[in-house]
Amino acid sequence: MEVSSNLSVVVSYKKQFLLGVLLLFLIIAAIEGIVRTYDYYNPNCMFISSDVFQDMDSDLKREVCHDNDDIIWADHPSLHLLPNQHLSTVNINSDGFRGSEIVKEKPENVYRIFVVGGSTTFGVGVTSDLTTFPGLLQKKFDNANLNFKVEVINAGIPKAYSFTETYYIKNILLEYDPDLFIIYDGWNDINRPYNVFYDVVDYELNDKILRMILKNDIFKTGKVILKNYFNWRASETVENFDPTDIDKKVEAWHNSWSEICQTDYGNRFDVIMALQPLVGTGNKVLTEEEQSHYKRADHFHLLQHYEKYAFALNELNSECTQTIDMRDIFDNMKITIYFDAGHTSDEGNRIIAENLYNISKPIIDNSFL
Repeated sequence: MEVSSNLSVVVSYKKQFLLGVLLLFLIIAAIEGIVRTYDYYNPNCMFISSDVFQDMDSDLKREVCHDNDDIIWADHPSLHLLPNQHLSTVNINSDGFRGSEIVKEKPENVYRIFVVGGSTTFGVGVTSDLTTFPGLLQKKFDNANLNFKVEVINAGIPKAYSFTETYYIKNILLEYDPDLFIIYDGWNDINRPYNVFYDVVDYELNDKILRMILKNDIFKTGKVILKNYFNWRASETVENFDPTDIDKKVEAWHNSWSEICQTDYGNRFDVIMALQPLVGTGNKVLTEEEQSHYKRADHFHLLQHYEKYAFALNELNSECTQTIDMRDIFDNMKITIYFDAGHTSDEGNRIIAENLYNISKPIIDNSFL
């Protein structure tokens, strides 16, 4: 009887253990379901509450937010977007560029432009591939009724800065026979600490954690919780700009682009260097929302040092085909253009595209004389 009793106790423990595991699984599944439902209807993207998106349909807002969260990029061997990502508002083609498919071997009678930059070029928060500023630049050329085809390729990558961008050009983009590079740069470089300038991986702990979790699409609870936490912390925290090694950073930025502009790659392409606008640059009268972005990002101090990039841009004017300081292009705009410290609305992208069209068109025309 004692043996039978002990056996019953063992069996009972096993049943309790299995029931416990099953109950835990059901609780986790329930939490995952609740979190997914909540995240679907209430996506936590700081930008969708901006005045920039006040007239946008709520369903489209959700799609833009989710698509920006779901885009995957990698940093080995260099920073790049993973190819063949097709979402509601974002398409990454088989070559890893945002937009429609292209033919790697450039067709005859085609002038090929690569627009290189970070998330502002890629189009974070933008409603479609066509309303990124490279997409709008493409539309400008399509409407110009030229007797040749101008192909504008969006090679922007979130988090990219001059070191990763020049590596990308030299090791990837040159294989596509470019005629012109338009570099839209500045914001990511001034915010990148110099001690990790030559290290392409994420240097902030929250970026490392989020990047790792974003690759897991099966269990989203951790991703949603962390994203909400980091976004809440960012919205409540005033950043203090750190000017440490600023002169070294500016020199590194200048040298990176000087190499691209001056190195003999068979005289195959032209380069337009554009210093991008940020909230508070130029003489734009800031809206109430833009003033909050200006204060939270500590642009009072950051922009004093951003001036040094403008001086470096002037030096590049004799080395690159053309340079353009775009810090003041929104001076006449009274509406909200920035939905954070540097990303712009569809209207802002239209103005950027118009300025880049005006400076690139003569270069293109001259190449076909």
